[in-house]
Amino acid sequence: MTPKFSIVCPIKDEVNLIQKTLPSFYAIGPSEVILCLDKPAQKQVVEIIKKVAKICNAENITRIIEVEKNPEYAFHQAWVRRKGFLAAKNDLILTTDIDIIINPRIKEHFNLIKDDIKLISFSKFSYPITVRTAMAWLIQKFYYHESFTGLYVFSKSAWLETEDFNSLKKIRRGEDTHLHECLIKKYRSMFISGIKNINIRPKESKQYQFRMGWNRWRIRKTPLWRVILSTFLYFRPQMLSGYLKARLLLG
Repeated sequence: MTPKFSIVCPIKDEVNLIQKTLPSFYAIGPSEVILCLDKPAQKQVVEIIKKVAKICNAENITRIIEVEKNPEYAFHQAWVRRKGFLAAKNDLILTTDIDIIINPRIKEHFNLIKDDIKLISFSKFSYPITVRTAMAWLIQKFYYHESFTGLYVFSKSAWLETEDFNSLKKIRRGEDTHLHECLIKKYRSMFISGIKNINIRPKESKQYQFRMGWNRWRIRKTPLWRVILSTFLYFRPQMLSGYLKARLLLG
């Protein structure tokens, strides 16, 4: 039997995505769905959320939280997501983004959060398909390797025990990676591949790739050879640029 769990998801202004993805949140049977919006929340966003919740008979488990800017945080979404975590009533939390259609199969693995395993992340499949997303899918299918994505379930108590909030407040991207890297210093994590959770907004800007590279060094201290390999395999030239600049400036 799956223990009770909360879903936490930040939403900005993605009105066109809410109707496509939110029903999949309700379909996996959470005891609450916490949707974190910037304060003041956009009226249209709130209306769409309430409309979908009503259609899915999920009004009683839907919580909308308005989050004010926190000047202590360089990356606003890091604060928005953690405000949702703090509000969650359950120790087991699944966090996602509003561009993800969740596959109900992921719930089969929630019982693995026990003993020293405190976080499990799940594979994502991007659609529409691009050269980059096709390559990512092939690598994931034929070469299993430990990875981490922004769709993950974790123990709230383990998170509160391990995350370095002073460090978190300084980062400008990669807040999920920061949580993961802090947690695995004390506990184990797992990556479950092969489940098609669908990302319906797979585009990557040059700035996004650059920040990915920056955080490979800033947060993970990833070896150079791995970043070079990822750059070529996933066609992300700006990732290497961001990584090298971070090494140069941050030391």
